[in-house]
Formats: sequence, structure tokens, C-alpha cells
Amino acid sequence: MHSDETNTRLTTILTKTYNHTRKSLFFVFFLYFSMLTGQAAFSDKGETLLNDCENAIASRQYDVLEKKASDLVRLGKTQSNREEEVTGEALHLHALISVRDTADFTIPIDALIKELPTLKESNLKSYLIVCRTVSSYYQRIINDYSQALHYATEHLETARHLNDKNAEAAALSTIASIYFQKQDNSGWEYALKAYDLSKEINDLSTRYVTACNMANYLFNNNKYDEALKYLKEAEGFAKQAGLKSENSYINSFMGDIYMRLGKTDLAEKFYILSMEDNPVTPNYDKIYSRICYAIFMIEQKRLNDALKLLMDIGDMSRAYKVTIFEKEIFSLMSIIYERQGDYAKSLEYYKKYTDVTLNLFSEQKEREFAILDLRNKVREEELKNASQSLEIMKRGRTIIILTAIGVLFLIICVAGFIYHRRKISDYKQTIARYLENMRNEKLLREQLEQANIKAQQRDTSNTTTGGLNDEKSKQLYQQIEKLMNEGLYRDSSLSLDKAAGLLSTNRTYLSQVVNEHYGKSFSSYVSEYRLNEAVELLSDPDNTDPLKTVGAKVGFTSPSNFYTLFRQRVGVSPSVFRENVKNV
Repeated sequence: MHSDETNTRLTTILTKTYNHTRKSLFFVFFLYFSMLTGQAAFSDKGETLLNDCENAIASRQYDVLEKKASDLVRLGKTQSNREEEVTGEALHLHALISVRDTADFTIPIDALIKELPTLKESNLKSYLIVCRTVSSYYQRIINDYSQALHYATEHLETARHLNDKNAEAAALSTIASIYFQKQDNSGWEYALKAYDLSKEINDLSTRYVTACNMANYLFNNNKYDEALKYLKEAEGFAKQAGLKSENSYINSFMGDIYMRLGKTDLAEKFYILSMEDNPVTPNYDKIYSRICYAIFMIEQKRLNDALKLLMDIGDMSRAYKVTIFEKEIFSLMSIIYERQGDYAKSLEYYKKYTDVTLNLFSEQKEREFAILDLRNKVREEELKNASQSLEIMKRGRTIIILTAIGVLFLIICVAGFIYHRRKISDYKQTIARYLENMRNEKLLREQLEQANIKAQQRDTSNTTTGGLNDEKSKQLYQQIEKLMNEGLYRDSSLSLDKAAGLLSTNRTYLSQVVNEHYGKSFSSYVSEYRLNEAVELLSDPDNTDPLKTVGAKVGFTSPSNFYTLFRQRVGVSPSVFRENVKNV
């Protein structure tokens, strides 16, 4: 689904903190008070620009946000106001991230993260804005859900400290979005809290985002009628707030729901509406809506129409420089060619899909390597220039320069060592949090099982045979659970059909039972068992099996699939987990 709509985009206007026309003595006192309370002052013009930026975020006008944020950066530099400058930089990055700009944000994001400790002491509002931007970067660009959740939680705690209800609702929506993106239904409670809070503050933009959140979760759990109700509610809020840029997303979402409800004529009507030319529609949504329509065509067996549309989407993606949908496009084209019997073409596009997936997985490491490589080249150039200068200098100055180079090298080594230690510490914290979550999840599951047993004992008079809550469903649930606990998931060829055959049932009924009891698909259910055993194996200090062997032992056929799912679930790669878990 369209995770962009469940992301944080709404905060209220920052209240002015002081009046420049006060007498100098009062100004000194207030500045001291601001330092104590963590609220440093913005200039009047800075407050106005900040208001404009927040309004642009609420109305989805990211071109306006980019311009106003740049003005705030320049103002901060002119007035030597570091809080204004950093806040402007964070808002400028927020605009680029929201429209999926293809620039490399690694260096400016790292610079913002370094500013966070200072901002937390000097200006909590700026701290909140930077946390919001960093969380959005990790969620939308890097897909590092652990880091995204960390900064979103900081965003939430700061909003509550400032008693900023709009910012609190935005932070709750972001957390719900992160869980949704990683296909974890644990985010439902955050979506519900955000929705209830939005009714309390009654801000149209906030109500729109929270209603979309609710629709997303309900759609993902196959509750299409309820999802439609919330989406129509969101549509009403968008119209009242004048959010015309959201029309494409809303219409494509309507198409998805009606398609699932079997109303294909209505679905196609909304898909076509979603593709209407609208100058305020983000390029990201233009491409997304067409992909939804292509999927619809494939399901309707209109393969040639779908193939032509996907080719047009590819051209559009290159023209707009929006490459985030590449793997979806290649995957769909591979499916179409396979169904048309053109297996050579199908294989060609499947290879492209695999290459893009692997590139996305290693993208962060490649960026880190590129930065280190650039630093090394700069350092080598500096050393080369220094060497040429040394040849024409006197011996005395030579000693000074060599000493300076030695000190610089020592500083670099110390900085590298500190960075390495911090990185290891971050890994350990991530692993520790994951292990604690596993323990809590196990405890909750045991409590849920006990509650189900008690419920079964109280409800022995129920003899209905037509739904998922009948005795047959419970028996089937117990049977599949028993097989999984006996190690069925280690079968790399395990599929929904094979499991249904083992249980003497049909694939549709088994899928429904798994979804009802676990809130996730059969493949996700099997992957959870495999990943849990992988964690146990990698936690064993006596286990020296290669990572590929570990993945194969628990049932994964593809090492890359194992690495990707492990990182999404745990927050770190299998190799990093194994290296650090024994110290946690």
C-alpha cells in the first residue's frame, strides 16, 4: 500500500517565544530561562518562515516547503542563529524525502544527527523537527525500520513534553506507518490512538492522515468494507482541507478496495480517475496510481494493455527520476511475459527484478563505502600536496608540518575508533531491543493461548460450522501449529498448497485460518518460524555454520531473501547479529 500517506506530515505552528522590543534586562533574563527550559528563540522572521513551512507540510505543498526552508537556512546563516539554520536544513530535506528525490541524503542526515544532542538542550521544537526528518529518511529512503522507529519515538516523546497534540498525532501516525510498512499489525494500536487524538484536536489535515492510516490497516487485514468507510471519511477531510494533491492516491486506493470487493467496473472507474492529469499530483503518486491500474489489468487478464501501461510507467519513472518502483515494474512485466508464454522475456525481467532487489539491499553499504572512499581520496590529495610543500620548506618548518600531520592522523584514528565503538554500541542496543521484544512477544502469545483455551471452554455450546471461528477452524489451527512446531517450516519447498494437502484441506480455507489467528499471510507466518530458529542458531556461540547454511537449515531457498527478511525483522544483518549477540 501507499505508505507515504501513513507517514508523519503534520505539526502545529510554533508559538513565538519572545518579543525583540523588550528591554535588554528582560531579554537577558528570558534568554537564561529559555536555556533552562530547552526553548531557544527564533527571530520574528524565522518564526514566520517556520509557520509557512509547517503549513506547507500540512497542505502537501512540498515545492513551497523547499523554498521556505531554504529561506530559513539563509536567514539563520545571516543572523548566526544555528537553531534556525539547522531547522531550515531539516525542513528542506523533509521536502526532498517526501517527493522521493533521488539525491544522496547520507551526508546531510549524518550532519543533522550530530546536531541532535545540542538541540535537545537548546530548542526542543527544532529537536522535534529534526527527529521527524531523520525518521522519515530511515523509513522511506533506507527502509531501516529500527532506526526509523527510534527517531519517531523521540518525536513522540518530545511532542508530549511540549504538549503539542498535532505533533503527537503526527508521531503516532508515523509509528503506525513504520509498523505497517514492515507488515507488522502491532502498529494498529498507534493508528487507533492517532485517530482518536485527531478527533479531539479536529484538525482537517491530521484527521485525513489518521483516517488513511485506519483504512490501510483494515485493507491489509481483508476488512474491505470497513476500510472503504474510513477512506471515504478521509476523502471528505481532504476536500475540506483543499488537499487536491491527494486525489490520485485516494482514487487509486478506492480502486484497490472495489477490486477486492469484486466490483470491477467501479474499480476501473477510480483507477482511471487516479491517472487524470493534475499539476499538483506528486510524481510519486502519478506512477503509483498507474502501477495499481496495471495490477488490476493483469488480474482481469488484459495482459497486453497491462504490458503497454507498464512500459509507459518505465518511461515516466526515468523522466521523473523516481526509481523506487523499479522492482515492482520488473516483477509485473516478468509475470505478464510468463503468462503469455514468452519465457525468455519473463526470465530477462525477473533477472532485472533480482538485480534491483539486491542493489537496494546493499545500497546503504555502498553509500557508506563511497563516503569513506571519497574521504580517503581527499586525505591522499592533502598528503600529496603537503609532501610537495615539505620539499621547499626549511627543516624547522618541516618538523612542524610533520608534527601537525601526525596529530591530524591521530585525531582521525581516534575519531574512527570512537565511530566504530558507537556503531557497535548501536548494534548491541538494536539486538538487545529485539531480544527483549521476542521475550515479550512470547509471553503475550502464551497469555493469548491461555485466553483462547478459556474462551473455548466457555463457548462449548457453539456448533456453527460456516465460519473461521467454528470448531473446525480451531482444530485446523492446532494442526498447522503442531506441524510447524515439529519443524515443517524447514521444508524449503513448503507452500500453501503443500501445507493444505498435508492437512487434508484446501489452500483458501487454510490461508483464512492463518490470517485470522496470526493477522498475516501464510508466507509471513512460515518466515516468522524460520527467522525465530535462525536467531536461535546465530545466538549459539558453538554454532559456526556459514550464514548461507543457517538460512538453508531453517528453510530459506535464497540467501538474499534470508538476509533481507532477517534485517527487516531484527534491524541488523545476520553477520552483525552473530558478532554482537554474545555480548548482549
